[in-house]
Amino acid sequence: MKQLKRNKIGLYIGIAAALIVLVALYAVTGQEAFIRTTLSGLTLGSLFFLVAAGLTLIFGLMDVLNFAHGAMFMLGAYIGWQFYTNPTFIFGMLPAVLSLSFGLLLIPLIKPYLIALNLSEKLQKNLPKLLYVLAALAALVAFWQFDILGLAKTAMVAATVTNVGNPLAEISAQEPMARFWIRPLMLVISGLLLAVAVSKPGDKSQFAPREKIGKNLILPIVLLVSLIVSILVREQAPQIVLLMNGNLRFALSIVAAVLFGILFGAIIEITMIRPLYIRPFFIVLMTLGLSFVIRELVQLLWDPLAYQMSRPPLFATVGKAATSVGEWLRTGSSTINISGVIFPTYRLFVILLGVVMFIFVTVLMTRTRMGMIIRAGVQDPQMVEALGINVKQVFTLVFALGVALAALGGIGAAPFLPINPLMGDTYQMQGFITVVIGGMGSYVGAFVGALILGMARAFGDYYALKLSLSPAIAEASTVIIMIIVLLIKPRGLFGKKE
Repeated sequence: MKQLKRNKIGLYIGIAAALIVLVALYAVTGQEAFIRTTLSGLTLGSLFFLVAAGLTLIFGLMDVLNFAHGAMFMLGAYIGWQFYTNPTFIFGMLPAVLSLSFGLLLIPLIKPYLIALNLSEKLQKNLPKLLYVLAALAALVAFWQFDILGLAKTAMVAATVTNVGNPLAEISAQEPMARFWIRPLMLVISGLLLAVAVSKPGDKSQFAPREKIGKNLILPIVLLVSLIVSILVREQAPQIVLLMNGNLRFALSIVAAVLFGILFGAIIEITMIRPLYIRPFFIVLMTLGLSFVIRELVQLLWDPLAYQMSRPPLFATVGKAATSVGEWLRTGSSTINISGVIFPTYRLFVILLGVVMFIFVTVLMTRTRMGMIIRAGVQDPQMVEALGINVKQVFTLVFALGVALAALGGIGAAPFLPINPLMGDTYQMQGFITVVIGGMGSYVGAFVGALILGMARAFGDYYALKLSLSPAIAEASTVIIMIIVLLIKPRGLFGKKE
């Protein structure tokens, strides 16, 4: 009770100090510069939160230090840009992702039977290694002579349609079905082999409750149906998407990036993170190596160049600034007048996106049964397993949700930041600083810490430019804030005692 009272007093003191600082900045900076810089700070803070929210879930709840989180932010930007510009690559690769995911997510169905097998200790040790090798070989066969580079280059084709009756020519680089069908099949086999390897056949020390088969079949059936549909529509779907309204296409690009983050996060957690939970330092090395691999693959697919994603029509009309939100929604103006300050409307959308995601995470973690299971599974996994809940599935869900939030941040940043293989590095560092300032595992702390860092960086940049100082001073301001917070509250602003 005393600790809670102290936390409340500290929070009130912090709010009062922040208000005093803002009033002082307003007096020194002036109204116009203060409003513009504050809005810029809120935009940065929103992006920092989208990265930090995923890190808070993964690092704060699961104790997994994911050094590939920035790479996943960058992948979200590339996936969204590809879908919005020309989705041929997305629909060409979708069957591969769904095939591997389908094989992997059969784990709950097969694991109880694999554990029950009577295998010698030597075979239990060596069989997973052999299965990993066979899975890799099956994946190599699946991608043998597959023109991935040709698919990736389709985003360079102009994605405009001047005549609805004359669809874009030569936007598709899809392989004929006669040669293509073997690829998803081999990836399903690869995923199934990985599922068997991760399940550790014959190891009876594991806990695997035999849940109702219908419950475990829902997700695999959904993935299987999605896989069949993705194979059938992979040639026509890109043209259908490109003929859509730009705003709808942008909304779908956000959905595509988030769904990619969920599937990619689940695959990474099951195949790479799960076998290393007992060796945390190996997870650090593995995710660090994964970040380099992702970066090199992106450079191979799209070259080490910077691309710019065009803004959807809702944020693209150049001319007179809108004077209200209603006028902006009617005209699609690229700017809006806020108390005499002309500010890009897309950046207001990014601020709104961060606020909506904060509300979503808060409701998920505090008001839903899933949030209760996640918190309980992290705090006492043995007790939760004794209740018949698969804790490993909970961890997969948490990791996938964290990666999805990072991917959402990437596509949110894509229309106003250059898309390049290094774009995730800066945001990953700021995400780690945000998590440390806010406190491990506290999504409220991540939100507050992101706002603090965003404002500090925006005002730091403003005064560095005004006083002709080095930009490095503004960059160092976030680290200085972290040091001050840790000196006063070593667990962060909202950190709790273990």
